[in-house]
Amino acid sequence: MVRREIIKKYAVFGNPIKHSLSPLIHEYFAKNYNIDLSYEPILCTLGKFTVEATNFLEKGGLGFNITLPFKQDAFKFAITKSEIATITGSVNTISIKNGVIHGDNTDGSGFITDLKNNIGYNLNGKKILLVGAGGAARGVIPNILYQLPSEFKIYNRTLEKAQKLANVFKDIGEISSVKKEDLNKYNFDLIINATSIGISNSKFELSEIFFKEDAVCYDMSYGKASNSFMSWAKENNLQFYDGLGMLLEQAADSFYIWEGERPEITDELRKLLKNKL
Repeated sequence: MVRREIIKKYAVFGNPIKHSLSPLIHEYFAKNYNIDLSYEPILCTLGKFTVEATNFLEKGGLGFNITLPFKQDAFKFAITKSEIATITGSVNTISIKNGVIHGDNTDGSGFITDLKNNIGYNLNGKKILLVGAGGAARGVIPNILYQLPSEFKIYNRTLEKAQKLANVFKDIGEISSVKKEDLNKYNFDLIINATSIGISNSKFELSEIFFKEDAVCYDMSYGKASNSFMSWAKENNLQFYDGLGMLLEQAADSFYIWEGERPEITDELRKLLKNKL
């Protein structure tokens, strides 16, 4: 039997990349739509993103995802950008539109879809604390502001970094930084962890009472990387959700950009991923 040639070539660029669940997710999506594609994890050399991304496209690649630490490199690499990519200055999805390299960012939309559709949580009118001021935080801030929270604060160990990030988005909505010693002045509904504290196996520590009794905790990480924040949430008797749903929803949005079909996130797929963690 002659094997059919795979005609659609996609990938994810990152460093490290071995841990990525994206190949499993996109191959599952493609199978459900009977689309022949390959999706490979590419360990990209630091400082060589443009060269290696160009090489992938020149060899027939139709698009690719980008994970840490190359999302800003991908932003510079894209010739045209979506509105949300332009606002965040970050790209996690490259596609080819009318022969032109186009950049998009599905992190924020994936985050909101997970909260609304899977968890049943509406951000409108809520008081929100975002912990962390790096790339992960930057990717979701505009989408959070579009939901019109009543209060939105960024806490980071380095206050200046939180202030700078808040200033980037102040034209979209009300957002500001908060000092650690001022946290107890607030009563947050939702606490989002956008730090890499779990990846470094450090303990999440914030002792002040700055949240409501029924507050929800959401970690943008998943698997072992979310254990630190999950432990803190449990110690404070708070509801906890990890970022696996966000990973799936942002992947579905990327797939839609490439193939014009937005896959349904099934329980079977969730189970497959959990078995890999």
